[in-house]
Amino acid sequence: MAVSNPPAPLPTFIPNPTYLFSATVNLGKSLGPIPMVEGGVRIVETITGGGIYGPGFNATIEGGVAAPILVNNGDGTRIQIPYIYAYGYASDGSPFYMEEAGIGSGVTQNTRLIINVGGKYQRLQTTYVLGQPTVNEERTIASVECFSVPLPPSMGGN
Repeated sequence: MAVSNPPAPLPTFIPNPTYLFSATVNLGKSLGPIPMVEGGVRIVETITGGGIYGPGFNATIEGGVAAPILVNNGDGTRIQIPYIYAYGYASDGSPFYMEEAGIGSGVTQNTRLIINVGGKYQRLQTTYVLGQPTVNEERTIASVECFSVPLPPSMGGN
Protein backbone atom coordinates (compact mmCIF):
# COMPACT_ATOMS: atom_id res chain seq x y z
CA MET A 1 0.00 0.00 0.00
CA ALA A 2 1.47 3.34 -1.06
CA VAL A 3 1.56 6.14 1.44
CA SER A 4 0.89 9.59 0.06
CA ASN A 5 2.30 12.71 1.59
CA PRO A 6 -0.06 15.60 2.30
CA PRO A 7 0.41 18.66 0.07
CA ALA A 8 2.96 21.18 1.30
CA PRO A 9 1.35 24.11 3.08
CA LEU A 10 1.23 27.39 1.23
CA PRO A 11 2.93 30.37 2.89
CA THR A 12 0.61 32.88 4.52
CA PHE A 13 3.08 35.74 4.01
CA ILE A 14 5.55 36.25 1.17
CA PRO A 15 8.07 39.01 1.96
CA ASN A 16 9.01 41.53 -0.70
CA PRO A 17 12.57 42.82 -0.11
CA THR A 18 13.18 46.56 -0.58
CA TYR A 19 16.54 48.06 -1.55
CA LEU A 20 18.01 50.02 1.41
CA PHE A 21 21.59 50.92 0.57
CA SER A 22 24.96 49.94 -0.87
CA ALA A 23 28.09 49.95 1.27
CA THR A 24 31.67 49.96 0.02
CA VAL A 25 34.71 49.49 2.24
CA ASN A 26 38.45 49.69 1.68
CA LEU A 27 40.33 46.68 3.04
CA GLY A 28 43.80 46.96 4.55
CA LYS A 29 46.56 44.39 4.59
CA SER A 30 45.44 40.85 5.39
CA LEU A 31 46.51 39.01 8.53
CA GLY A 32 46.33 35.29 8.04
CA PRO A 33 45.59 32.62 7.23
CA ILE A 34 45.13 31.62 10.88
CA PRO A 35 44.45 27.86 11.26
CA MET A 36 41.38 27.00 13.31
CA VAL A 37 41.19 23.94 15.56
CA GLU A 38 37.77 22.94 14.20
CA GLY A 39 39.00 23.20 10.60
CA GLY A 40 39.43 25.91 8.05
CA VAL A 41 41.30 29.18 8.36
CA ARG A 42 40.41 32.70 9.41
CA ILE A 43 41.56 35.72 7.44
CA VAL A 44 41.61 39.08 9.26
CA GLU A 45 41.43 42.27 7.18
CA THR A 46 41.14 45.77 8.58
CA ILE A 47 38.49 48.09 7.20
CA THR A 48 40.20 51.43 6.70
CA GLY A 49 37.13 53.43 5.66
CA GLY A 50 34.23 53.50 3.29
CA GLY A 51 30.76 54.79 2.61
CA ILE A 52 27.09 53.83 2.71
CA TYR A 53 24.70 55.32 0.16
CA GLY A 54 21.04 54.73 -0.58
CA PRO A 55 17.44 55.63 0.13
CA GLY A 56 17.45 53.88 3.54
CA PHE A 57 20.83 54.81 5.05
CA ASN A 58 23.70 57.18 4.33
CA ALA A 59 26.87 57.11 6.39
CA THR A 60 30.65 57.29 6.50
CA ILE A 61 32.48 54.17 7.64
CA GLU A 62 35.42 55.12 9.85
CA GLY A 63 36.84 51.62 10.37
CA GLY A 64 36.24 48.04 11.35
CA VAL A 65 37.39 44.53 10.63
CA ALA A 66 36.46 41.67 8.31
CA ALA A 67 37.33 38.25 9.70
CA PRO A 68 35.90 35.55 7.41
CA ILE A 69 36.39 31.83 8.01
CA LEU A 70 37.21 29.71 4.95
CA VAL A 71 36.38 26.00 5.07
CA ASN A 72 37.16 23.41 2.39
CA ASN A 73 33.97 21.95 0.97
CA GLY A 74 35.51 18.55 0.16
CA ASP A 75 35.10 19.02 -3.59
CA GLY A 76 37.92 21.50 -4.20
CA THR A 77 35.77 24.54 -3.41
CA ARG A 78 35.61 26.61 -0.25
CA ILE A 79 32.73 27.84 1.83
CA GLN A 80 33.20 31.31 3.25
CA ILE A 81 31.57 32.37 6.49
CA PRO A 82 31.91 36.15 6.60
CA TYR A 83 32.08 38.08 9.87
CA ILE A 84 32.25 41.84 9.31
CA TYR A 85 32.17 44.63 11.87
CA ALA A 86 32.13 48.33 10.94
CA TYR A 87 31.51 51.65 12.66
CA GLY A 88 31.23 55.31 11.76
CA TYR A 89 28.78 58.18 11.55
CA ALA A 90 25.41 58.42 9.84
CA SER A 91 24.60 61.43 7.68
CA ASP A 92 22.66 62.99 10.59
CA GLY A 93 25.76 62.78 12.83
CA SER A 94 24.61 59.72 14.80
CA PRO A 95 27.32 57.14 15.49
CA PHE A 96 26.59 53.63 14.23
CA TYR A 97 27.94 50.11 14.62
CA MET A 98 27.04 47.19 12.37
CA GLU A 99 27.68 43.47 12.35
CA GLU A 100 27.35 41.27 9.30
CA ALA A 101 27.47 37.46 9.14
CA GLY A 102 26.34 34.80 6.70
CA ILE A 103 27.55 32.08 4.37
CA GLY A 104 28.44 31.51 0.74
CA SER A 105 31.32 31.02 -1.63
CA GLY A 106 34.10 33.52 -2.16
CA VAL A 107 32.06 34.90 -5.06
CA THR A 108 28.45 34.93 -3.84
CA GLN A 109 27.19 35.23 -0.30
CA ASN A 110 24.05 36.01 1.66
CA THR A 111 24.40 37.77 4.99
CA ARG A 112 22.34 39.42 7.69
CA LEU A 113 23.28 42.84 9.00
CA ILE A 114 22.48 44.08 12.50
CA ILE A 115 22.71 47.87 12.65
CA ASN A 116 22.92 49.84 15.89
CA VAL A 117 22.17 53.52 15.19
CA GLY A 118 20.01 56.30 16.57
CA GLY A 119 18.71 59.54 15.13
CA LYS A 120 16.68 59.46 11.96
CA TYR A 121 17.94 55.93 11.14
CA GLN A 122 16.90 54.34 14.46
CA ARG A 123 14.28 52.15 12.70
CA LEU A 124 17.18 50.13 11.23
CA GLN A 125 17.65 48.57 14.67
CA THR A 126 14.38 46.65 14.22
CA THR A 127 14.73 46.00 10.47
CA TYR A 128 15.78 42.61 9.11
CA VAL A 129 18.54 43.54 6.65
CA LEU A 130 19.69 41.03 4.02
CA GLY A 131 23.07 41.66 2.41
CA GLN A 132 24.79 40.34 -0.69
CA PRO A 133 28.52 41.10 -0.37
CA THR A 134 31.23 40.87 -3.00
CA VAL A 135 35.00 41.42 -2.83
CA ASN A 136 37.26 42.42 -5.71
CA GLU A 137 39.91 39.96 -6.88
CA GLU A 138 42.73 41.89 -5.17
CA ARG A 139 40.75 41.87 -1.87
CA THR A 140 41.19 45.63 -1.48
CA ILE A 141 37.54 46.70 -1.87
CA ALA A 142 34.40 44.98 -0.64
CA SER A 143 30.84 46.05 -1.29
CA VAL A 144 27.44 44.89 -0.13
CA GLU A 145 23.96 45.53 -1.53
CA CYS A 146 21.44 45.64 1.32
CA PHE A 147 17.69 45.03 1.36
CA SER A 148 15.07 45.22 4.09
CA VAL A 149 12.94 42.11 4.44
CA PRO A 150 9.59 42.80 6.08
CA LEU A 151 8.41 40.61 8.93
CA PRO A 152 4.96 39.03 8.82
CA PRO A 153 2.25 41.30 10.31
CA SER A 154 1.86 38.97 13.32
CA MET A 155 5.54 39.55 14.16
CA GLY A 156 5.46 43.34 14.12
CA GLY A 157 5.88 43.83 10.37
CA ASN A 158 4.11 46.55 8.41
